[in-house]
Amino acid sequence: WLKLQHPNPTDLIRPGPGDQGQRPAGAGGHCMSMFCCDGGPCAQSSRTRPDAIGPAPIVPDSTQTRSQQSLPMLQDWDKLGTREKEVVQEKLESIVNAFARELIRGKVFMKLGRNGRLFYRLCTLDKQLSAFSMHIKGAIVEYPFSNMQHISFGYDLTDFTHVPVSLPSDALAAVIVMDNRRMNLVFSSPMERDEFVTCMLVLKERHRRAHIA
Repeated sequence: WLKLQHPNPTDLIRPGPGDQGQRPAGAGGHCMSMFCCDGGPCAQSSRTRPDAIGPAPIVPDSTQTRSQQSLPMLQDWDKLGTREKEVVQEKLESIVNAFARELIRGKVFMKLGRNGRLFYRLCTLDKQLSAFSMHIKGAIVEYPFSNMQHISFGYDLTDFTHVPVSLPSDALAAVIVMDNRRMNLVFSSPMERDEFVTCMLVLKERHRRAHIA
């Protein structure tokens, strides 16, 4: 599986190196969170529509289709030759572009609220790839890449009003930190989680470089 700690996957996107998402501390914060949740607790499947009541149809997930095109292994990046690095870069670009196209159309993720409950949320990217959006009770809340501080693996429960008794596996979780506020997401598989973190980091880095240029 992909290890983002070394090297940073955003460094594979030309030109030049980018910053690395770091996992924020899991405790000790005093920040209020804008990522509040409304509504009731969710069911246990991540394939239902947001805010649905009762059974919902299964949504085809192109992540499973892309499972044959797994994320490239980056641990031995420094040992790769020039051509091998080009192949890895091309593969990563292909995966990120497919991820972005899918998210522009919209995809349902599970969000862990500060009250410890899981909620289904429809998430999208804008066509300019400048912001990640979440639909919450009929409203669309935007989270611009320019405001994201970190995108990393696992949970960060710093903002929680109380710690849940039980949670899905840490291997299924990712967190986006924005203005010292945290949004915890839960995925259906470690592969889906890894892809989300990797692709969001790359898109964040692309956005940063585009604005520098």
